Amino acid sequence: MNKAQLEAILRTANTDYVWTLYFFNSRKQRGKDVYSYDGYEIRFTKNATLVDYATSLISAVLRYQVAPLDQILVYDGFNNKCSCDSLRVTDGILSENFTAFRNSLALPDTGGLKDYYKGYALMGQPSEDVDGKAITFLKFANPTAKLRSKKSVFFKKARDNESNDALDEITEQFFRMYLTVDTVLIDDVLYNFTHAFEKIFGVTQTLHQIKARAIDKIVEAGFIANEDDFRQHAQSQNSRRFVTLSDDRIALATNEKKRSELGATYNIPIDENGLFLLSDADHTDRLLKYLCYKAFKDADTSEMLEASSVTKLNIGDAT
Repeated sequence: MNKAQLEAILRTANTDYVWTLYFFNSRKQRGKDVYSYDGYEIRFTKNATLVDYATSLISAVLRYQVAPLDQILVYDGFNNKCSCDSLRVTDGILSENFTAFRNSLALPDTGGLKDYYKGYALMGQPSEDVDGKAITFLKFANPTAKLRSKKSVFFKKARDNESNDALDEITEQFFRMYLTVDTVLIDDVLYNFTHAFEKIFGVTQTLHQIKARAIDKIVEAGFIANEDDFRQHAQSQNSRRFVTLSDDRIALATNEKKRSELGATYNIPIDENGLFLLSDADHTDRLLKYLCYKAFKDADTSEMLEASSVTKLNIGDAT
């Protein structure tokens, strides 16, 4: 989905949708990388209140979050301030936990309001007369608001004071709904404006596992001379980098002639046996940038490019 398509879907959701709000909590199961979730359906005394909030939210998201986008990128663990990542809920890095989350909303708890939540989900379904898609806005922030803190206390004008010159402390429980979102769910694809979803769905732990498997795969390919040094340097790398590890580029690196060319191109030493000699962290970093599609050689100019400066247009022409 591109930016224009996302805008069109959001604008359609502004008309004749049925909205449902859920607060939720999550907790990591002891000794596992699996999370459990509790969903709570939230009701309003006036149905129009939720519709008005949804309308205001969509307007704000379109103006302040979608409009500034340059493009929608496939999730690779990195996200600059003018991008939106797309990630299928069936992706292995979050599928198990997301399924548990979705099930908790399908069978929500009927208990009363609590003092703390991990976030909320606003789910919209198009009416029969609207040719639209189901859409869910996710905010991973506690909606409960405390009006007493170490720095301030809130008061209100007393209602039962005839002179109208007295104040009462506000002791009621309040809830705050934001006009920004972290994630939008459409057609089983998460469109992430932040990486807050990673913590909620246990992606951070999964990324560590991905890094460990990626390092093993690179070592087992047999093109590195000093494997222990490589493991040590690679372990210090950000786990996100390994999401985009390329099997095709690993295959290229196993070819001795191609490996020699890569060594010259990326300034990575080659030993007498034709293997990469990764004598320091800088050499490891250069190799991983290549293997994980974070560095490219422009096909026309042979110029070395960092992934942050490469658009989808160059990637198709890069080697």
